[in-house]
Amino acid sequence: MFSDVFRHNGCLCPCKPFEEKEYYIPIRRTNNWFGALAFCHSVGMEIAEVLNEAEAKALRQVIIEEESDNDMDFFWIGANDLGTQGARRWGLTGRLITYSNWTAGEPNNALSSDGREQTERCAAIAKDTLEWNDFQCTDSKKFVCQQFRDE
Repeated sequence: MFSDVFRHNGCLCPCKPFEEKEYYIPIRRTNNWFGALAFCHSVGMEIAEVLNEAEAKALRQVIIEEESDNDMDFFWIGANDLGTQGARRWGLTGRLITYSNWTAGEPNNALSSDGREQTERCAAIAKDTLEWNDFQCTDSKKFVCQQFRDE
């Protein structure tokens, strides 16, 4: 049964190659990770996923070209471990992360101030180093949305 699906469709959502993906950073907008996810969805996009080195290069170019305040050093992307701690997945698709660019020592799922729970569950990319770091999902940051080009 599943082999028939793959034979007819070739892949599962989304079926478009990375060359057709475009990244967008909403101007003068910050939000927590959940708000970023909702905003991207509300404008017909999704929070950014970086599935390979070519997509990372495209995302880097968009971030480098971003004219923003110097105090906004990180941009939310879709990577998170909200479902199962330690199992990083992408925002809405739930795909396991197979490509990453974590800062040394990250993701570290830092503990809360009382030491009871790990609170850093969502990922953001640094504007200066373009490396990933995990943060509390409720922190406010700029964010990156993606969409596929119309054919």
